[in-house]
This record gives sequence, structure tokens and C-alpha cells, in this order.
Amino acid sequence: MKSIPKCYTLSNGKSCPIIGIGTSTVGSTELISDIIYHSIKDGVRLIDTASCYGSEQGVGQGISKAISEGIVKREDLFIITKCDWHDRCRVEEALKDSLKNLNLSYVDLYLDHWPFSYYYDSEGNKKNMMPMHKLWEQMEKLVKSGLAKNIGCSNYNVQSLVNILSLCEIKPTFLEVEFHPYLCQQNLLNFCKKEKIQIIGYNPICKGNYDYHEGKEKLDLDLFKEPILIDLSKKYNKTIGQIVFNWFIYKEVIPIPMTRSITRMKENLESTTFIMEKEDYEKIDSINKNYRFGSSLTWHNFGGFDIFA
Repeated sequence: MKSIPKCYTLSNGKSCPIIGIGTSTVGSTELISDIIYHSIKDGVRLIDTASCYGSEQGVGQGISKAISEGIVKREDLFIITKCDWHDRCRVEEALKDSLKNLNLSYVDLYLDHWPFSYYYDSEGNKKNMMPMHKLWEQMEKLVKSGLAKNIGCSNYNVQSLVNILSLCEIKPTFLEVEFHPYLCQQNLLNFCKKEKIQIIGYNPICKGNYDYHEGKEKLDLDLFKEPILIDLSKKYNKTIGQIVFNWFIYKEVIPIPMTRSITRMKENLESTTFIMEKEDYEKIDSINKNYRFGSSLTWHNFGGFDIFA
């Protein structure tokens, strides 16, 4: 990495920030609003939420306050939300519900949250199939109507992406997946780079509320105790979090760390101000254990199937 980019250029010619903030387990609407407002003041421009997080209203309030005070304009921000698995039969309506919560007229990115096959119809009857060509047709209409600037996927693997790419008119511009030094997903990175799909990584420092992967040994994994990261933190006089987020930038993956601190994102943004030696990035690569904390096998919605296989 010769220099830190100011933004990433997408396959459709648009751009997005290189680091953002996640909001899946932050807390109350009031706390989320305060964190988002202060994060924007400190320079954050990419904000990730979802209908199932219960954070959209707080995110919207924080954004509205920052815009009303002239800290940013709407076009300065990159706002992401997601279509939950039970809303895949009503994509446009689901997004409009989210826009109402966010107090916005459009989002910069709308993601299909899960590559999941069943949904409930308007009468509450369980339906066992939502063909991808039908789902993606609904997603594409969001771009055509201006409700979403970009569309993409979350928690998809290569096979699921190939399915979309085989039938789409508008390609997914983003993929959001679990990503951290314990789960580098190099094959997925290589595929997405080839297809010009930008990856966003959640749970970047493994501090979220995640289950251990069922069927695997429960390991005592803690990035903040990793000798390699401790040594690099001392070498570059940076926090371990900053070292990890800087590694994300080297991998060209957007980290979306969560925080309950109104000042933490300012610290996180400083991960974009330095460059490490190539061999130090490779040392972080060596931490990889192909270990996934969030497993579909532990969630009843998926019927015992490993959607990440």
C-alpha cells in the first residue's frame, strides 16, 4: 500500500468512505443518536444499520441533528440499511419503512441481509421459496426509482453471489460479511475483487455479541491479547484497534466497528493516517484461523443449515 485512499471507487463509478460505524448492538435510541451525531462531528461519513437492529430511528435522529446544524450535507454521508429475511417479499415497502425511521428520502446502499429462502406472506403464511431472480428484480427497482443509490448483499458466499451475477441487470456493488484477522476469507476477497464488489467487514475487532461457531472448539480468541498485534501497537505507537483497522484498509475492506463511546470513532479514524510495512500486514494475515463467530447453525431461522458453507 503506497498511500491511504480517501475513498473507494465503485464499479458504477460512485464512491464510498473507507471506514464507517456499525450500530447493531449499540443500545438505546437516545444513545445511538448521540453516538452518530458525535461520530459525524468527528468525521465519520459511512453509517451502517438495519431494520432488525432497532437502531434506524437513533441513526436518523443523529443524522438529522448533524445536518440541521450544518455539520454535513446529506450528500456527504453514506447510509446503509438492510432488508430483513421476513421482508424479502415486500422489498420496496420495507425500504420505505426504513426511510421513515431514518428520516431520509433515499439510502446510499440497501442490502439483502441474508441469503435465506423462506418468508411470510401478508396473511402470515410461511412460504418456502423466494426465487433469487424475483428478489433481485425488486432490489433493482429501488435503484431505478431513486430510493437506493446502490444495492448489494450481506452474509452471502461466492456461490450465492454467482447466482445473482448470472441473472442480474444491476450488479451488487457491495457485500457485507463477518471479517477480521481470525477470518480473512481470502477466496471471497479474490472473487469480489475480480467482480468489482466492494466488501464491508462487520465484527472487525471481534467485540460484538457473537456466538462461537457450533461444531468447533471454543477457543480463547482475543485480538487484544495477540502478541503480533501487541508488538505492532508498540512499534507504530497506535492502539490495537487502529492497527487492525489499518490492516482492513490494506486489504481494501471497509471496517464498521461498533462503539458505545461518543469519542471512540475519532480514535478509529486515525487508523487512516499511517502506513505499515508490508511484512507487518502479512504478520496480521498469519493470525487467520478461518474462525467464524456468527454462525447460522446456532440461529433457528435457518433450519440447521450452514449458509456460509
